[in-house]
Amino acid sequence: MSPMNPDAPQLAGDFWVYPSLGEVSDGSVRVNVAIAVEKSFDLQDTDVGVELVADGQSLSLAEGPAPGPLPAIEMVGANAYALYRFDNPDHLTPTTVTVTVRGGSAVFDLSLPIA
Repeated sequence: MSPMNPDAPQLAGDFWVYPSLGEVSDGSVRVNVAIAVEKSFDLQDTDVGVELVADGQSLSLAEGPAPGPLPAIEMVGANAYALYRFDNPDHLTPTTVTVTVRGGSAVFDLSLPIA
């Protein structure tokens, strides 16, 4: 599987989010979520959740962000990053990823073509 991106950022509650996916050689899928924040360290690991569905099955979370504030890059604006890894031993095709930030969710349909 080549890296996949949904077509555009979406609002999850008060935060713009944008996930990207890539398969890892060990049969897992990495999900990197960029989250627009007002300033660095606005979000903790516990503020963000991700669910990855592949071929109708919710994949098991193998790894999430380290405890504490999410790392961020600040330039003109700031983006926090949450990194996840999901087990996918059967190499199922991811179909949706749901990103939840402080109770607000955004669902990305990965079956749509990327423009």
